[in-house]
This record gives sequence, C-alpha cells and structure tokens, in this order.
Amino acid sequence: MKKILLFSLLLALHISALGQTRLWNSYGKSFNVKGGVGIEQFVTAIFQTKPNEWSGDPVFDKPHGYFCFHEEGDGSVTYNVSYWNRSDKKRLVILSYRATSFGKKVNPQSSAWGYYSTFQYGEADTDTYNTETGFRAYLYDEVKKQLVPMATPPFNGMPNPMDSHYFLQLPREGKDITVCETVDLYDPVYHTLTWNGMSFDFKKEDNSPEEFFVTSHKVEICNAPGGKVVFSTINDKNYTLDILKVENGWCLIHDNMIIPNGDDSEIINLKGSSTGHYWINASALGANGRGNAKLHATPSKNSKVLMTITEDVVVEPIELHDGWIKVRETTTRKEGWMQREDLCSNPLTTCP
Repeated sequence: MKKILLFSLLLALHISALGQTRLWNSYGKSFNVKGGVGIEQFVTAIFQTKPNEWSGDPVFDKPHGYFCFHEEGDGSVTYNVSYWNRSDKKRLVILSYRATSFGKKVNPQSSAWGYYSTFQYGEADTDTYNTETGFRAYLYDEVKKQLVPMATPPFNGMPNPMDSHYFLQLPREGKDITVCETVDLYDPVYHTLTWNGMSFDFKKEDNSPEEFFVTSHKVEICNAPGGKVVFSTINDKNYTLDILKVENGWCLIHDNMIIPNGDDSEIINLKGSSTGHYWINASALGANGRGNAKLHATPSKNSKVLMTITEDVVVEPIELHDGWIKVRETTTRKEGWMQREDLCSNPLTTCP
C-alpha cells in the first residue's frame, strides 16, 4: 500500500485550509441560490465560489447534475455534489468530502448527525494514515430559493456515520450511492444506498474490491467509461488491479493503482483524471478458476451449475454483487456467477 504524505493542499484562495474549516463549521446554515436551478448554482451557493474561480480542472456535468473536484499534491482531496429530483417535486442535494494525509494524527471532528469522521491507521504521531470524510444533505426550497440543511440524513437504515467511517461515492450517472466503509485500511467494504424516489435505503453488502489480471497487450486507463485515455503502457509486467464495480463493460479501478508482478517492479499510482476515478475496459481483464470452480446461473450456491471453470479457463468481469462475481467465459462467451473465493487472479501461477 502506498504511503500518502502529509496533507497540505490548498484549493485556491476560496478553499484554503481556513476556508475549508469554515465550510464544515457552517452546517445548519441555509444558502441562497441565484441564477437558476442546477448543479452550477448549487455548488456556487454551497462553496461561495463561481465555476470559473475553481483551481485545477473541476467537473460540472450539468445534464447529470453532478460536480467533482479532485486534487493531488502532498495528499489528496475530493469534493462531490449531486442532486436528485424527488417524487414530491423537491430537489435533494448531497455534498460528499474526502481528504487523505500521512503524518501527524488529526483531531476528529463532530456534528449534529455525524457528517464528519476521521479514520486513523498507525500508532506514532509521525507515522499515521489519516482519512477525513464528511457529507451533508440539503433540500432546495423553491419559494425562498435556498438550500436548507436536513435535520437528519436521508439514509434509511444506515448506522450512525460517527460509529463507522463512511465515504459516499456520489453517482455521475444513475441514482444509487456507493458507500465505502473503512473498517480496515487494506480491506474496505462497499455498500449501497438505493434511491427510492424520496430518500435512500441502506443495504449492507459484501462489495469489496476484486482483483483481476490484465489480459490485453496494451494497458489503457480512462478517466470515465469510454472516456479520455489518461494512462497507457505495454503489459510487460503481468499487471493486476482491483476493481470496485462494472458499468456498461467498464471497470472502476480501486485505489487508483495498477500492480506489476515481480520484485523489481514498482506499483504505478495513476494520475491525470479530473474526477479522481480511473476505468479500464472489462474485456482487458481476466481471472482463472481456483481448482474446479462452478459457474452458476444465479448468485446462489443452490442455482444451476452451467459449467466448470478450471485453472486454465479465463473469465472476464461483468458485475460485482454481494460476494459474487458475474463473469463471461472468454472462449464460449457463456455468462454466469462465481463466488469471489473461486477466482484466481495470479497471472503467473495457479492458486491453491
């Protein structure tokens, strides 16, 4: 796992360290929205910053109602904002925040309903990995033209965020939110907040990252599904990577890194995506069966067995779902479900 240096980013003058503190301490305050209704107006109201005043390369996706600002330096920081049109004609706006640092321990923050928490890994003050996360929810008041903070988060059944350490990955497309729960630094767990038209229903799942090896001759990483290529290299190191999810044939890469096989090779930390996300085409990835693994018709041990996936058979990912992986066998193109423990992602040897 790479070490991330002491967090010292400045997000231009409008979001300096002091400005960031003011932002989080301002919860409970309503924001006036001017110039219409949309993602640019909501972001401007919350951050008091116009779209052309942001540093770096922020993403304002007006058709999908999505905003992302990601910056890396001596650490990393990510802001996401999305909004949903509720069935009662009101608009729900959510802000999500994450910053990472490596070095001195930081003091945990608190709030009325736990929108800000700190995960720390390590004992020494100079050798601690810190992840600060937070989120907020607002309703847009059409009459007053204001974003009004919600008294409680719109997440039904979700444990208090101050009891765990959650980071909300807001969707650029679709309605559901991916929840990263940092139970362990090296083994995060992913859940889903499912949109029900008014709020979200929390579903505790086992959607941990799954490792695959690169099967294509050339490795090409994009900033979005089918988007701009931001990294390219020849697959001469038998690269592997962890994926979080699959969307329309594209895999979201976990932890923004690809891992070569070999003691003399270094992990490649991906950079260059303005969204902070990196994607690879699913057809460029593969895994073998572990022993005589079974390909099931549905994600259930009791479902029909379609075929046996042995150590010399390659499958590519289609979908990740609660400890099961939907795959496609690359020769017959037959599709089915495998348990994650039945996959072998080592490109150089078989798995026991």
